[in-house]
Amino acid sequence: MSEHLTRGINCASLTPLGADGSVCIDLLIAHCRWLLDEGCESIVLLGTTGEANSFTTAERQAILEGVLERGIAPDTLIVGTGCCAVGDTVALTKHALACGVVRVLMLPPFYYKNIEENGVVASFSRVIEAAGEERLRLYLYQIPQLTGVSLVPTVIEALLETYPQVVAGIKDSSGDWNGIATLCARFGERMDVLVGSERYLLPALRAGASGCVTATANAHPAMISELYRNAVREDADARQEEVAAARAIFEEFPMIAALKEVTAVRTGDARWRNLRPPLTPLDAARAQRLAR
Repeated sequence: MSEHLTRGINCASLTPLGADGSVCIDLLIAHCRWLLDEGCESIVLLGTTGEANSFTTAERQAILEGVLERGIAPDTLIVGTGCCAVGDTVALTKHALACGVVRVLMLPPFYYKNIEENGVVASFSRVIEAAGEERLRLYLYQIPQLTGVSLVPTVIEALLETYPQVVAGIKDSSGDWNGIATLCARFGERMDVLVGSERYLLPALRAGASGCVTATANAHPAMISELYRNAVREDADARQEEVAAARAIFEEFPMIAALKEVTAVRTGDARWRNLRPPLTPLDAARAQRLAR
């Protein structure tokens, strides 16, 4: 790819749940609309923040269908499809394409550790070949602290060379600035490099990134979007410090639980506090400390 497909601030959306663990589509729709109104370019459904790996493939398909049926445009969505089993990843990727969503965020298979580079390349290649769609736009998901798999430049290069029209970019949530800078320098003109934290937004944009996919946009999307829109202003560095400080508050807590707590307070709907095990809500003491 030569043109950037995904730019700006893209929210890794939370998934609201009822007390029984079922998905509250009504809350999710309202949240998606709020995020777009507050300046987000796209919404990432069923990523890490959305508790994707706590849902079955059937549930994940139903969530995407429910969002689209209620009027969220497919071109505003990126959907997570990566699973341990290649067959499950293929099924979710084909389903997204059938629903009109062409951008997918894909984890590498994440159970086995210390796997060889050619095994990582083979797993992504099998999905791309099985999907069999020229419309597919694949975003590699770099989050080695959870997957145990690092998407090194040689793996990315191999996939780009073989599937230049399909591999659209990478989301790097590693938290490793040197690694992010390397991706920007090596691939920033050939695909979208999306930094996984607004903590690095301004330096990443200056290094060649096209945007950001961030969990904390669930709490303050307008602040982060404003920084992106005004990245060349003289006060941009001061704004970057404010945005980083706001994120740092959430990093003191279990991130997903903290974001759900803040969303419950903002909306007045206690259902937002629900998570699927093994994740648990903030206890009262931590919720009070977060509020302060």
